[in-house]
Amino acid sequence: MEGHMERRKSALTPENYTRAIICLSRRYSSTSVFPGSNYVDIAEWMLQDRGVNPKAEEHATCLASTAEQSHDLVVVYDSSESRWGVQSYSCEQHETLSAATPGLAHGLGQMIFIPGFVSPSWVSVLGSKYNIDPEFFRRHLDFLSASIDRHSYSFPSLSSSSENIYRLCVSTILHRDDFGGQDLQARRAQELKELGSYRIQQLGSGRVRCGDSLVREYATICPRFSVIEQWISLYVTRTDRGWIAIAWMDQGRPLEKSQAGPWTRHIEAKATPLPILQHHPKMAFRTTTNRLDPDPNASAEIQQSTAILPLQYDSLIAMVNLARRAPQDPLAMCIPLFAHAAFSEVQFLNLLESRIQAQINAIAEGVPADDALGVLHFFSNMLQRHAGQLKDSTRALYKLAERSSPDSSGMRSLSPLPKHAVPSSRLGTRTRRPSAESEGATMAGGHGANGAFAAAGLFEDYEELYIRCVDLSKMCTQGITLAMNRATIEESRKAIEQSERLKKLTLLATLFIPLSFSSSLLGMNIDLLGQNAVRFWWFFVLCVPITLFAYIVYLWDLQALTNAFNESAMGVYRCTPASCT
Repeated sequence: MEGHMERRKSALTPENYTRAIICLSRRYSSTSVFPGSNYVDIAEWMLQDRGVNPKAEEHATCLASTAEQSHDLVVVYDSSESRWGVQSYSCEQHETLSAATPGLAHGLGQMIFIPGFVSPSWVSVLGSKYNIDPEFFRRHLDFLSASIDRHSYSFPSLSSSSENIYRLCVSTILHRDDFGGQDLQARRAQELKELGSYRIQQLGSGRVRCGDSLVREYATICPRFSVIEQWISLYVTRTDRGWIAIAWMDQGRPLEKSQAGPWTRHIEAKATPLPILQHHPKMAFRTTTNRLDPDPNASAEIQQSTAILPLQYDSLIAMVNLARRAPQDPLAMCIPLFAHAAFSEVQFLNLLESRIQAQINAIAEGVPADDALGVLHFFSNMLQRHAGQLKDSTRALYKLAERSSPDSSGMRSLSPLPKHAVPSSRLGTRTRRPSAESEGATMAGGHGANGAFAAAGLFEDYEELYIRCVDLSKMCTQGITLAMNRATIEESRKAIEQSERLKKLTLLATLFIPLSFSSSLLGMNIDLLGQNAVRFWWFFVLCVPITLFAYIVYLWDLQALTNAFNESAMGVYRCTPASCT
């Protein structure tokens, strides 16, 4: 049986892996219940592999050879009970990785980092060597399928359709001096167009190099701050010897050396990236050690905190008390990645909360509502997107805990989530705190039950982040309501002022209309008045009674007089002698 498995595994070569994707892309809805139209773009991209399409050799060579050789494109950690083994591969060493054999003991796992963009050759080598579902690569390279005819609105798909594939979002905040005088609404609209062009013309056109950093979302929060959003795609699966976890990161080569996008202006304006600050009780007494050269990121203008993870992951695992469990437990191995993404989300939400509060205070002070409405609506859309990402990350954490439960091979997870810490139908209810027994058992394992680097504590952190994200979205809605109420009050105030001016105009008209009538009457060419023989005082003789008569008519309430007349008539009728007898 083992020999058959080995022969089956060896049959999956990089060329066969590429051909499998191409064959899948050529399945049509008219002939298959599993059409592959959403794989057409990635199949065309895979054809750039020189091993399948020799005509594209020059382009495939460009993808790899133009990259800097100092960049570690793939970093492999072989877990061990003592010192972990680490091996890095540059952009042109895909054949070296394909021929490498893991030196792992039975039941242990590997952690594989892919920082930055990779070429088709690397996709075929990684996919065939580790038997990776092609859906993992397609989802990470979703920018290749820009046409509706290709993706057919197939993503996000059913959550249970790919339980080995997870995604984390990491936000990097850029800060610069406030130059003022900027139209943020127009700038955001321009950035949205540039981001679309970046995905199609830069990422989807083959200009991107191996190791380049990718950016998924970019937004200007205010004149001082902007946010870059990047992904970490995770693939965790069991193998015949143990398990593997692959982390494909958007954080590769420094941003200023990667493909340009709307954030380039911010970089040129000497923007400073804020580091992702994490906390662990032991961090003041322990440190991490770089296993690889950190100089490329240290010398970058925009330093990415996430880019350090592949360089010192084994010492990070040890510092947060996961070194004993991580070799046998994929959940423990991936916890630092989830914690890193959670800490970045905390900083993003803190920034957004301060900006939302500033907008609400500005509305209360009388800032024009139109500007505030646009800003709060923009913030609300960002928060809704992040709420969805946090919900997916929480589910991914829970699914990893499920996969770490006892199975037929006898592997036992040492850090699963408690059974009561399951995702509710809506992530708006808080998770019950672990019991004293479960907390004591987890502490016996060497880590706090509710710490940021423990499964139960991390799950609770993600749930609280989701709740906070929803609360901030509601805060935006309240701000929008306040702005609309202020606008309504302002319009009402203007209407009242206009009615007051109209009232004054009416009074003036009431005064001057009788005067004009009197003047017109004196100017009539009739014998009674005698032209050029009427004294000046006749004007007042005519004007005063006419004006008084006009004011009587103006002040006369005909309806009130009618009611009074009717009441008096009814009183007379009731008091007639005939009615009194």
